[in-house]
Parts: sequence; C-alpha cells; structure tokens
Amino acid sequence: MAQQRQRLNSMSDHSSPSSDASENSEALDLSDLRLNLETTSDFSDCERQQIESAFNALGTEIYVSTSLANLYEGVKQRDWQLKYTGVPVLMLDKGSARSRNTPRISFILAERGTCFALWKDTIDNLSDYKITGPCFHTMCLSTDHTKQMGFSFDTKDSALEFWENVERLISDPENIALSAPGRKRKIKRPKAKPLPPKSQISLPCQFSHVTQVLVEDTARYYSLQAFVKSNQ
Repeated sequence: MAQQRQRLNSMSDHSSPSSDASENSEALDLSDLRLNLETTSDFSDCERQQIESAFNALGTEIYVSTSLANLYEGVKQRDWQLKYTGVPVLMLDKGSARSRNTPRISFILAERGTCFALWKDTIDNLSDYKITGPCFHTMCLSTDHTKQMGFSFDTKDSALEFWENVERLISDPENIALSAPGRKRKIKRPKAKPLPPKSQISLPCQFSHVTQVLVEDTARYYSLQAFVKSNQ
C-alpha cells in the first residue's frame, strides 16, 4: 500500500527534522517524509504530460520522472534538511534558439498540480551527480559546488530511470558546455526569417488548456503560499 504524504500547507511547516546520511546507501531512503496528501499510485501519465507541456519549448528535450521525490539540502556533513516535494524534471536545452545559444542540462523540481518550478539548477561538469542509495541521488549546486542537494524518489524504478537519462545526457560533453580535445565546439544558430504580417496570423488552434490555478487553490499548493504575495 502506498504511503500517504504529509502536505506542506503553511510556511511554518517548511522546516522538518534533519535525517542522518551515512555511506550506507540503505540509510538514505527517506521515503517516510512526505509533503503532499496524494499517494504515489495517484501520479498518472496525464500529470506527467501536463508537466512536460509546461516546460517544453523550442529546441528542448524533456524527461519527467514517473514518481514524486523529496528534495533535501545538505546542512552539515551528515544532515539533510527537507525543502520541497515535487516531480523531478530533466530538461536539455540544445542551444538552438537565438535567445538560448548554449546547450544546458537543467534539473527542475515541479510542483504537482500547478507545474510551477519549486527548485531549479544546472547540471554541469562539476555537479558530480551520482546514486548514493536505491532511491537517493545527490548533486552539487552549480552556484556553489561545496553544497549538496539530495533527492529521495518514491520508487527504485523511477530513481534508476531518471539516473539513466542523466547519464545519457552528461555523456555528451557538448551538453555540459565542454569541448572534446582537439575539437572546436560549433553552435548551430537558425537563420533569422522575416516575421509574417499580423493579417496572416490566425487565432490559436489545437489549443489544450492543461493547467488552471485559482485563488481558491492557495490552501492546496505550497507555491501559492510561499511565492505569491497575498492581497489581504
């Protein structure tokens, strides 16, 4: 039976007791700490497609985890502090757009229901992304490689599948802004095309509304409480 998640529904709930992290990988499976009421089995393919649609863009490749995960921040050498619970998303920006001309791999923790990004960082050559337990991954922050973040996935299968996608992307040096020895890295930029006149632009077609967030949803979602300013 899937365990029930505890919802993070107020700012006072944002802190949680730290857990000891040891070299023993089994000790790092922190699946008993949860921040949502929904169970793991409720996470559907439809929700994955919803999140994929929210982050997909021109020249990107998106992979959405098959389960939720807890995000922990390394406080001390052996302590982890629970920060967020969401859906891990791996995004490869191929750098093929005029506004984004450098390839980059991003790790995003999306909020279930709103698809808002609760946390985001870049996976680079110093991230040291690795598996430290059956359901637990770690990486160093791109802004400070002395700080570690931990991710506790709900299932071993989803953790392994996510790692396989990370490994596939970082195996290409160009994805993490590195050039192979003796080879200059070339960036392909699309040729600029003249924009059509407004008279030739049709109204939106084949549009699908996949996400809706209302003021009444504030009590349901942590992001609306933490990041949206109240008018009251």
